[in-house]
Parts: sequence; C-alpha cells; structure tokens
Amino acid sequence: MAQSFSFLLRILILNLLITAPVLAGENPWDTRLPFKNATINYSITGSENGSETLYIRNYGKEQATYRNTTTKIFFMTTKTETIRIVTPEWIYTIDMQEKTGKKSVNPTKYMIEEYNSLSRSDRKKLIKNSEKLGQSAINGTQGEIEKNATKILGYSCDKISFMGSTIYMINKTGLPLKSETSVAGMNFQSIATRIDKNSAPKNVFIPPAGIKLEHDPEADQMARTIAKQTIEMLLDPDKAQASIGQHSTMPPSSMSSGTKSGGSTRPAEGTEGQDMQDAMQKGMDALRGIFGK
Repeated sequence: MAQSFSFLLRILILNLLITAPVLAGENPWDTRLPFKNATINYSITGSENGSETLYIRNYGKEQATYRNTTTKIFFMTTKTETIRIVTPEWIYTIDMQEKTGKKSVNPTKYMIEEYNSLSRSDRKKLIKNSEKLGQSAINGTQGEIEKNATKILGYSCDKISFMGSTIYMINKTGLPLKSETSVAGMNFQSIATRIDKNSAPKNVFIPPAGIKLEHDPEADQMARTIAKQTIEMLLDPDKAQASIGQHSTMPPSSMSSGTKSGGSTRPAEGTEGQDMQDAMQKGMDALRGIFGK
C-alpha cells in the first residue's frame, strides 16, 4: 500500500506542478476544462488496438469514457469493452462483456473537502510546497516536464515523461490528448483524433440498465485516507520528500493493482504493464478528478 500511495503521490505532485501557481482562493482540485461540452475520439494502437470516446459536460465535472479494444499477446487475444462514468460524487466502472460494474466515491470530492477545510495560510503553504515536491517527484521517477511542448488538435499540451510513459496533456488541465507507454516489451499508444464541442447525449452519462453495480466501501475509505495523507504531505514537504526518496527505485511490478477503467493506455490483464498502468490509473483518477473530473 505504501508503495502504491508513493506512486500516486508522484502523479499528484506532477500535475500540481503543471498548474501551480494557482490564483489566491482557488481550489486546485476544482477547476474547469477549456470547453463546457465535448466529445473526444481517441485511436488506440500498438499491443492494444481499438478506440475510446470521452464525453464531457459541465466543463469536465462529468465525464463518460467508452472503450473498445483488442489486445494480442503471445497468441492470446483479449477483447475489452468498458464504460467509465465520473460525476462529482461517484465513479462507475463497468465491464460490458462481463455485465458487471463497480461504484465508488469520486476521490476528488475528498480532496476538495480537505483543501477547503484548510486555513488561508495553510492553503498558501500547500501551493508553495507543491512546486518543491513536484521537483522531487520528477527526480525520483527520472522524469521531466516540458510545458507547452506541442499542439494537438489546436490545444497547447504539456509533455510529461516518467517510468516508460510519455503523456501530452492540455496545458493546466490534466486532460491527456496523447499518451505512449513502453513496458515489458509491449507498446501502447493513444491519441485524440477529433474534438467535437457540441453537447454529448445525456444517456452516455447514465450506467446501462441491467448492470448490477457493486459498491466498494473499502475503496471509499481508502480514497478519504489518501486525500488526508496527500494534504498532510503537501503541508510537510520534508516528510513527503522522505517518502518519495524511499520508493524512488520501485519497480513497476511491485505496485499494487488498482481499478480497471478506460484509461488512456492500458496493457492486458495479468502483465507487469497492467500493474503499472493500474497504479497510474489510480493517480490519474485522482488527477482527472483534480483537473477534469
């Protein structure tokens, strides 16, 4: 758990670094995307092939990801058909092939609550410390950040490289438009091919009928605990740096697996890449929550 949390913290800090400094009074976990509504189409290539569609409304506070892919590894073919719906309150992850689903509290809700409970002086301290911790996180993962590195579909994107992955996110949003991952001899790429800023169909934000959603209260409690610990670490940089340094050489295979969902790139189940990507997805869940919901 400590190792998985350390990795999640790095992703949080990297993204906080991208957006810092924020304006006085702003909550860095409660921001808007540059469009009120949108439908983004992604092409998935490499060891996994297929498509992903991301529907956005209310400036990203609500999102729905529909993913259909096929993965071929060692003469084995795995098909994936998933739906991931994010609201300010909940995250739904649905496997349409298995006809199963899970429901958990959106961790961003707890991050917003924790930040809003801070005094004004502690808020300023947190934002100031995020830059220092961000640099430590980058050093710990031998990664780098290049702001406004390129434009994708007309949007200026920051380039983030770490642990075999490169992600291009719309500047100051945390929303990825392109990602590349190379791990355990496999390669995965995802790139946005089209952005339509018309309103998305309302039904895509509603879990399909006939799917029993299992609620995981342990995941809810973990999200609350992580929110508290993340805020505490951001307020105490020395403690956070010690934790990051302790796990800076952590191999991907040592990470705990997380929630399966329609992330930007996701290796097949049962591989080292899956462990890494699931841990990454935990961070991105909190992060998309932070900047895109």
